[in-house]
Amino acid sequence: MKRVLALAAFGLIAASGPAHAQGTILSIEIRGTNSKPTRPGAPVNNLQDLMAAFAGCWSPPPLDPARQPVDLTFQVSFKRSGELFGKPRAIQFARPIAPEERQRYYTAVAEAVDRCSQMPFTDSMGGAVAGRTFRINFIDRRNSRKAEVPWLTTKR
Repeated sequence: MKRVLALAAFGLIAASGPAHAQGTILSIEIRGTNSKPTRPGAPVNNLQDLMAAFAGCWSPPPLDPARQPVDLTFQVSFKRSGELFGKPRAIQFARPIAPEERQRYYTAVAEAVDRCSQMPFTDSMGGAVAGRTFRINFIDRRNSRKAEVPWLTTKR
């Protein structure tokens, strides 16, 4: 089984910590399928834990062999308790997609958000994220190959 990997968080986080997480963008790189998505088991205490939790909840839809993978973005907010605050908002796609493909991704996002709520926030994380908006980017790299570039060597 290939794993879903959370690689990096980007955002508008001030040096004072997660209390300034308003508008934070979390980017989660998908390198494989996740045939057994699970609810978060460990307490979520920081943004890296939040990304790992979403990566574990996400099961990307099967790839259309005729098309490239698609990156997508959605917005979500939480209450202090870890419950959803409102509904996840607009999904944006990195390329034009067919209506059937769009529905598969909407369903996958709804299932992931449902699986991840109630997020098991620690008290400090719950206080820091309550009511703030997170943009979750799933960057689909399932079909990409990294170029194999040999290390440069110096001749003597």
